[in-house]
Amino acid sequence: MSGDSEMDDWLRDGARQSLQGYRSGRVTLRRLIDDLDEVWSHVPKSEWSEHFRSQWWVLEEIYAVALDRRELDQLSLDDQKSIGTALDELGRLLS
Repeated sequence: MSGDSEMDDWLRDGARQSLQGYRSGRVTLRRLIDDLDEVWSHVPKSEWSEHFRSQWWVLEEIYAVALDRRELDQLSLDDQKSIGTALDELGRLLS
């Protein structure tokens, strides 16, 4: 992120908890997207933040299309794989 400040640590920890919550089924995709958006909105613009946002966008786009099609309960295998890849990359960015 932008350094080792307490705010960066707090945001990073919150984002990690949301990722874990989604993977364990305790957090919905919508909540994860909102949580990650909140993190992004509090970090300075940088290459890191733009990469973070691009992974967030993958999740947002999948959610929006699934919502429009009323398929949130049954995401396609491709969508599930794309979500997994985005989550892995977000996890790497937050480590």
